[in-house]
Amino acid sequence: MGERELLRLMRHALKEHLSPELPAEILEALAVDTRAEAAVLLSAGDDPPVVWPADYNLEGTALGPPWRPVDLGRDDARWTVFLHGGRPPSTELTAVVAMALHMLEMREELRRSRFDERSRLWELEAVRAIAESVGGILEPARIAEEVIAHLLGLLGVRRAQIVLGTEPEGASTVAAFGGPVLQLPVDPAVWAAGRREDDVLAAPLTVRGRHLGILAVADKEARTGTEPFTDGDARVVELFAAQVAVALENARLSRESIEQARLRHEMDLAAAVQAHLYPKSFPEAAGWRVRARYFPMREVAGDSFDVVQRDGGLLAAVTDVSGKGVSAGMLAAGLHALTRMLAEEGVTVIALAERLNSYLAGVTADNRFATMVAVELGDDGSFRAVHAGHCPSLIRRADGRVEELPSNGLPLGILPQARYTDTGGILAPGELLILYTDGITEAENASGQELGVERFKEMVAGIGGAGADAACATILDGVASFSDGSPTDDVTLVVVEREAGAEPLPGRDPS
Repeated sequence: MGERELLRLMRHALKEHLSPELPAEILEALAVDTRAEAAVLLSAGDDPPVVWPADYNLEGTALGPPWRPVDLGRDDARWTVFLHGGRPPSTELTAVVAMALHMLEMREELRRSRFDERSRLWELEAVRAIAESVGGILEPARIAEEVIAHLLGLLGVRRAQIVLGTEPEGASTVAAFGGPVLQLPVDPAVWAAGRREDDVLAAPLTVRGRHLGILAVADKEARTGTEPFTDGDARVVELFAAQVAVALENARLSRESIEQARLRHEMDLAAAVQAHLYPKSFPEAAGWRVRARYFPMREVAGDSFDVVQRDGGLLAAVTDVSGKGVSAGMLAAGLHALTRMLAEEGVTVIALAERLNSYLAGVTADNRFATMVAVELGDDGSFRAVHAGHCPSLIRRADGRVEELPSNGLPLGILPQARYTDTGGILAPGELLILYTDGITEAENASGQELGVERFKEMVAGIGGAGADAACATILDGVASFSDGSPTDDVTLVVVEREAGAEPLPGRDPS
């Protein structure tokens, strides 16, 4: 009877017809077949003993003689059987009992595996749902609020909190429900490694080695109040923390990308505006020909230049604002506009320098200044020049000599009450006046040597009797050859030519 009954119970186990009474039924079948007075089934786990008959009081009983263990033939068996009285079971019966218990063990393991599988699928679904929910959100606070809403539904917690920051001392709560879980500033140990307690779970928000904050939940709801968090709950919180960190990092990168695109657009607009400020063609007045080349290192440059026609000739000016980028470009544009306005009013180059200096000293920080060269060109070939801390202008004479017009004043913006003087001279027909910024003389070769003024003078001397157009091309080709086409600063070049056939007025002393 015992073997048949046990085989029937094995079929129950294999067919998944499990019930809490199945281990007791196996024990009963064994005890009845062996005519034992009582039987006990012990589990290697935490399960309580199974006793037959059910009303047998095992409390305080030592399972020694007359209790007799049944050898199930498995050294690693989960189960141990003791019989009280009766005859020893046959080998066949013992084997069937062992198989029945083994089938029960396998069935329980399969049930646990399926439960774990469903838990994993549930966790993955939760992660997928939160990923969909926060995808495309760029504000950290909104991401945090969305995550907390999902956690409340999934874990049934009474409190949740997300704290963001790069360090615990400066971090702040961006979203919370039901009151804070962690006190601020967060304990550095908790901030770094999280926290696991029966009523509190906290997981750091980290991505690519960057610490973004911490996610914490507390007080899991239960029918009788609250219950301890499980390992599965801890996994969910860790998965959410990982997803939040990725969402926050993606949001940061997206915001940076949008901001960079906006800045790029604004820089392009600023470059276009600045480029339109500078003359595309130059007045051909009273025997003068002017040509210029302008190469900014960045979209917006600190160099500016202009040539203005006015009664009695022209005024040419070149400025170079210290620094680079948008701030230097904005200042250069302001100087350009003011220079044109003053030039059209007919002020002298000295007055121009002093007015620009006063303006710049009043609107810029102490470390911001500009250099400038401004030259009045008379119809008779005369010129008056002011160099406010600027590179020395060069004159290429008809006989090939190259002369310097040295700087004769402070850069603009250094001292509000600075005063300036000018130098004068005459350009004969075929002679050139060359104005430039230090992007030319500071160009470096592969050895780190600068072109310098002396090498530049040699370059100018070598252009022969070329006019303004050819001189611009020859000079820039020479600078590019010297620096291997890699300038280190904005480059501005203005070449003024006194055309052949134009003569100074008799008896004019330009000095």
